[in-house]
Amino acid sequence: MDDRVFADLHNKAEEFGSIARLVNESSRLRKMHSERAISLIRQSLEIGDVLNQQFEIISRANKSMRDQDTKVQNYCYILASNINHQKELIAALNEGSSVDAAALSRLEEITDNLSESLQKAIVLLHIIIQNDNEIILLDDLIIDRKRFQRESLDQLKKLSLRTLEDADIAIRGSSSNLQRGLQLMENILNVRQYIEKNVEEELVNLIEEARTGWNIETTVNKSSITQMVFAEEVIRFIDMLHGDSIDIRNLVLEKHKLFSRNLELTTELTVILSLEIKDFLPARGLFDERIYAPHLPKEARNLIGNLISYVAVACRDINFVSNLNFDMTDSINLNADLEKKSIDLTKMILDYFQKIREEVQNMNRATKYPIEGSAKNIENGKLIESYLRLLLKRIT
Repeated sequence: MDDRVFADLHNKAEEFGSIARLVNESSRLRKMHSERAISLIRQSLEIGDVLNQQFEIISRANKSMRDQDTKVQNYCYILASNINHQKELIAALNEGSSVDAAALSRLEEITDNLSESLQKAIVLLHIIIQNDNEIILLDDLIIDRKRFQRESLDQLKKLSLRTLEDADIAIRGSSSNLQRGLQLMENILNVRQYIEKNVEEELVNLIEEARTGWNIETTVNKSSITQMVFAEEVIRFIDMLHGDSIDIRNLVLEKHKLFSRNLELTTELTVILSLEIKDFLPARGLFDERIYAPHLPKEARNLIGNLISYVAVACRDINFVSNLNFDMTDSINLNADLEKKSIDLTKMILDYFQKIREEVQNMNRATKYPIEGSAKNIENGKLIESYLRLLLKRIT
């Protein structure tokens, strides 16, 4: 009997078993990385949903902030108009001698100061509201980009689950072939004995085992190749989502710069609205309409009456604006906390995508050997079957 045939048969059987073991180990490793990737995808979806809710809350808060800033600005415009009317009345009353000149001079001084403070406040509010509008626009843009990303993540999850199904198929096949390969290695040691004793049935069984083995390897090979295609598609998805996350992060950081700038401007505005404009409040006691009413000419009494009313209205508006500014400061500090949280969550999402990418790359590396190994074992299985058929002919 040809010793070379027996030697080759033994070598191929051993190689089949060794490769089957490596294919099985690689398939299990591949599944492990697939499961880790899917777990990370699920976690990133959960964090993404939290972040989406956060952006919705921030968007509503920023719109409310803009409306509050606009309200303060409108009151500043009203106060500025009030001061202009007061200046006209002071000029008209200065032409006569019926009114206390010192009181008019003091009122003129504090109205000038208030006018200067209001102009500074209006300029600051104009910049703040411009930034508010840009912030709101960026909020809407971020929310829409996140919505699209959420849809892409859902597709990625479905795609990853398909790779896990293929990994299961490959593991079942490779596990089956591992047992078959080890048994084949053991049984082939008895082939010479089967030939010598003309045990045809045992050889036929071995031929069937070899045929089943390489056919299973064909299934393993196909599922591994399919998984490689899926894995490559997953990586493209991950790269796309990672790129989208970087773009979204940049939008968040761009918005945060505007927000930080508004924090600085609001601090400056707070000094004006909470301190400077209150220097006008003593004006309320400069004139007493009841004192002037009895002896003033009708025209002067009308002018001083209007002036006293304008001053009273201005004092009420100043108190209102100052209180509104405190509310505005509280709101912007609360918004700052929300903005900080959104930046932290955005960074976390980026970290998750990086981890998913690493797991998928590991999965890809683990996929290469099952493809190469199963392809080699298809060839080995066919050779073993061929050798066994050749030996079977010699005893029939």
